[in-house]
Amino acid sequence: MVEWHMLIIPRSIQEQIQAHGAASYPYEGCGLLLGRVENGRNIVAAIHPTQNVWPVEEEKRERFRIDEQEWIQVEMEAMRQGLDVVGVFHSHPDCPPEASPRDLNWAAFVGYSYLITEIRAGVAKDGRSWQLLPDRSGFVEEEIGIGG
Repeated sequence: MVEWHMLIIPRSIQEQIQAHGAASYPYEGCGLLLGRVENGRNIVAAIHPTQNVWPVEEEKRERFRIDEQEWIQVEMEAMRQGLDVVGVFHSHPDCPPEASPRDLNWAAFVGYSYLITEIRAGVAKDGRSWQLLPDRSGFVEEEIGIGG
């Protein structure tokens, strides 16, 4: 039986993610979710916004990439703070926050929360979070709990 996680995120961090997505518009903004996994929940304690380093500028409207060396550095620093990378966030400029086939192709790890925020005309809208199926055949939506 597959157990699906829940993403727990403080409102202030959700607002930071939305601001990063809006500032990245019309391109996809991205970054890493840092926290802990407790009782089947990815609990976010901090984020690390990153630059979208996708190599073709115009394609950044629908694609993102996080620099591998930066990812490793963030992961090492998080470990020193007693945290883990528990997911990836990115924005969808002028598109719904639904996991796309491109998102599936680039999804890294089962167990991560893949949080997508819609940015419509430069303004942050709703976000949805997804979990990668163990066989990597698709995503299933996970519940988001917003805390103080």
